[in-house]
Amino acid sequence: MQALIFIDLDHVHPVIEGVWHRSALDSVPDPGDDVTMLCGLTAPAGFRPRDTRAPNGALLTCVYCDYQYRRARGIPIRPDHPGLPRSRPK
Repeated sequence: MQALIFIDLDHVHPVIEGVWHRSALDSVPDPGDDVTMLCGLTAPAGFRPRDTRAPNGALLTCVYCDYQYRRARGIPIRPDHPGLPRSRPK
């Protein structure tokens, strides 16, 4: 008998240096596997128990990941969205 654990990958949000990102995962990465965020940042996967997370979790969202997420799903993007390509540092 197996205890199946179902993970909704649409709700997995990698946190890098306190910033909450989004990625397009098609499977759960193994520890150390590179994960590429929607903003283009890549970092190795790591896992920790939920109770080791800061009480309020990551308080910042990557505006570039948010922009890409909205664009891909047809969610309206305000003209002053900070993640618009023209606002991205070069």
